[in-house]
Amino acid sequence: MKALIFIGMLGASAFAEDLCKQPSPEEMAKDAGVKLPPSPWHVANIWWDFEKPVEHFTSLEVDVTIDRDVPSDYNLYISPCGIAKINGLQFYGGIQTNINGWATKESRERVHRGKGGIFSRWSSDKTTPIGLDHVRTVAEDCLVESAGYEGEFASVRRPYAWTKGTYTWCITKGATEGENTWFNCTIRDSKGAVYEVGSLRFEGSDFTFWEKHSAFVEVYSTSKIPNSGIPKVNVTFGWPRLNGQKVPLKKVHAYYPDKGGPDSPDCAWVKAEGENCVVEVGPIFKRDEAKRRHDLVLGSKTRSVSKISSKDATALVDTNDAADLKDWGGKAGTLCVVWFPKIAALLPSEGFTSPKEVALYFDPAMKGVAHAANGKITISAAFVRAHSDDWGMVVHELTHVVQAYPAGGPGWLVEGIADWVRIVHFEPQAPRPKVTRLASYKDAYKTTAIFLEWCEKEHGAGLAVKLNAALRAGKYHEELWQLNTGKTVDELWADFAKTFSN
Repeated sequence: MKALIFIGMLGASAFAEDLCKQPSPEEMAKDAGVKLPPSPWHVANIWWDFEKPVEHFTSLEVDVTIDRDVPSDYNLYISPCGIAKINGLQFYGGIQTNINGWATKESRERVHRGKGGIFSRWSSDKTTPIGLDHVRTVAEDCLVESAGYEGEFASVRRPYAWTKGTYTWCITKGATEGENTWFNCTIRDSKGAVYEVGSLRFEGSDFTFWEKHSAFVEVYSTSKIPNSGIPKVNVTFGWPRLNGQKVPLKKVHAYYPDKGGPDSPDCAWVKAEGENCVVEVGPIFKRDEAKRRHDLVLGSKTRSVSKISSKDATALVDTNDAADLKDWGGKAGTLCVVWFPKIAALLPSEGFTSPKEVALYFDPAMKGVAHAANGKITISAAFVRAHSDDWGMVVHELTHVVQAYPAGGPGWLVEGIADWVRIVHFEPQAPRPKVTRLASYKDAYKTTAIFLEWCEKEHGAGLAVKLNAALRAGKYHEELWQLNTGKTVDELWADFAKTFSN
């Protein structure tokens, strides 16, 4: 009977359901039709941009909530401090499912101690070695490391059995010794219990924290678990606090790296929830490139976004920071909904499905006119107030949303096609710009637009569509002009300039 009870107890504990379990990354990548990049994988990055740097820095605190226990069978790094700078010196840290390092400052044997906290810093230039004299341990179970495989760094780690719940990762200014100051890392649980991780030494005595902060969630590799699974988990990061106060923010955004590293298979989304940022990690999928970077709107202030829709398109209009432009913004949104399908029809290409949603944000601090990126058009509120009749600007920027070109194409042609849509199709009665002997088809915007208009009149319609298709496929080359008109682009420009000047 006792044996049966023991077996029952063993079954309940040893075979408890893994709430994080998903198919292997290889299986999920195959199903999604994507390739896995080398690890580590930054599945999501968050950036908070402050209104200004914080002088006389003494402490950093960030709350972290994990919605389920993540077993140490995974290599998961939750970093409420992805990159921070004080006086230009960079540090980072958080909690991991598998900390590892050297058991003493003299040892070079790597040991693994399961879940724990970590606090690391780079040397001032990331190339000069930084020794373990910059590290102070607080207990015999601490681990240390000083190495250069990811830039010259020094680090202290300590086992800590974190699980589902809320924790506060803290860095606090300690003693100043001569020209150096110690900063102490602690983890505080929801009941207020404080656990010391260790300390690092920084050059200086009075510190200024830079004008931003970052956090990330990462799946990494260790010699113990070289190929970790991706755990299904939600991680919530709170509003960063410096010197005990929430830092005034300019903006917050999420980014999912796929080129330039540390790259990751797409398996996470970040959303704003009140004053917090929630990272939802799940199955691998193929991300819409327009959503690889997006803003997060935090705070208790309610932002009213107007949604204007038709069966073909949707515009989301945000005039919260420029309330006097609400009516103008509504008209701009309606214009986008009407012209979305028209622009898509003007700029088709094989196998391409045009986006059908655009967000318009009116920025009261923006200088210049407007720009489009990742399915969002940001418009200068000051420009609209001074040029309230410039609806062509909206069509130009909306064309960029529809173009959806990869990087690498000539900017003059990208802008020229956008203005070709604007002045040839949206406002054909608008006056054409003057072409002087110093002008060039590479002047972009209206000059390139009217050059395209002339080419199509003289050599047959369809040139802009073919150039658009090549740009969208990443296959543009200058010979396309001759292939489609019988003349090089320079020869065409020479003919155009003679005709136009006459």
